[in-house]
Amino acid sequence: MMKMRIRIAPAFTLAATLFVYMFNGSATHAQLANHPDATPPVADNPYISYADPWRWTLRSQLFLTSGQILSDDPGTPGRTINERVITSFWQPSSLELVFPVVREGGFYWSPNRDIEIRLRLDDHEIFSNLERYRRHGQQTENPIDAPDSPIEHKFVPGTNAEYTFWHASDLHDEYRQLHMEHISYVVSADTVFNEKLARQLPWPEEWSPAAQAFLEPVVDTVGAPVPEDADDIIDELVEFWVGEGIDPQSGSQLDVVKFLTGKVVEYVAVRGPATEFTTRTSAGGRKEFFVTTNAWGGHVVRPAHVVAKEPGGTRHDLAVLLTSVLRSVGVPARTVICVDEDEPDRLLNTVSIVEFAMYDPERDLTFWVPIDVDRVRLNGARASQYQRNWMYFGTHDELSHMIPVAYYFHPPARYQSYGLPLLYGIRSVDETRPLPEYLIQTLVVEPIMTPVRGGEVPTKP
Repeated sequence: MMKMRIRIAPAFTLAATLFVYMFNGSATHAQLANHPDATPPVADNPYISYADPWRWTLRSQLFLTSGQILSDDPGTPGRTINERVITSFWQPSSLELVFPVVREGGFYWSPNRDIEIRLRLDDHEIFSNLERYRRHGQQTENPIDAPDSPIEHKFVPGTNAEYTFWHASDLHDEYRQLHMEHISYVVSADTVFNEKLARQLPWPEEWSPAAQAFLEPVVDTVGAPVPEDADDIIDELVEFWVGEGIDPQSGSQLDVVKFLTGKVVEYVAVRGPATEFTTRTSAGGRKEFFVTTNAWGGHVVRPAHVVAKEPGGTRHDLAVLLTSVLRSVGVPARTVICVDEDEPDRLLNTVSIVEFAMYDPERDLTFWVPIDVDRVRLNGARASQYQRNWMYFGTHDELSHMIPVAYYFHPPARYQSYGLPLLYGIRSVDETRPLPEYLIQTLVVEPIMTPVRGGEVPTKP
């Protein structure tokens, strides 16, 4: 990695089904039995304190429907907008499916590490530990030879990102739709960041393994190919901002991160929706009908090196560029895709928070600091103001209703999605029976709120 020094100021010494059942996740007033008290995993953290923690049951439903495109709008090739499709049968043989799990970070932690899953192919249940969602008294033939395909937790190679991993072999018959129901648990809390104290922390000689995992790759895949020179493009942009031959690590880590955050928000012109609905004209049976589902069909995001060259894009583009810029100067960083439960418009309720790691050698403490980079931008932050306190940089009074879902828009592995990235990944293990050429993808994410203490009436969101 190139070494540079920053010249700033004298003080700076440096994812669909044709019919989607939309569950309205209403608040629950009773404490669930499998939720312990919402206590932060690092209680003695003098740099970040937490307020108003809320526990969330995060219910995600993924629908993958095999189909054929009858016609498409030439202005939006490969997108779900204005497509006319018809469902078709598909004969899988051996499948792998991964879906993200988020455990612990700058404003959230997992009070219950259990994951509950239900998987179906059409009307056939092939795995379930969701006893309360089973249809009692109805038995269907299991379409796989084994009664249950195991659900495992795995980490994507080279990262610290956890995924629920499902593999099934010996599938038979033909199906139209795969439906996954995925339930996990997380606590989100508002944060107060002691910036003055954090500014005194030095650059660590070595990052912890958990933080080190989010230093590479500099440019994450979002389901699109990443060329070999992608890192160089980010490095060149950083060098342009800080000056040729200048080492960022000669200054305070916190000041470096704030300066580069200011540069990114000055650089990227944010425009356009960051999430696309599943919207299409469909043909089914003998008639055609128009379907609009208020559910995610995919996220509009590009790899960071593309955003660096073409700095106009969505707020997801803004976040992925900042993540790459911080990694390029040796700061572990990750993009946390969240659901903002206070935002009723599902087209606007996906938020990308950037977290970066800091280290206290005296306490041997690694912690993550959240940056709501789009709100920092809207508040008018500038790189020249890096020593001022910025609301939504570390300190954030609306994080308790932002529920983290994933660290990646697409798994950084050999899995694929259809059209825009939609958090999940799927692959066919059997090369003789590949995935369909076209799958209609839809993701419904429903955070369900439970209070910190039993019987407490929720006041927010």
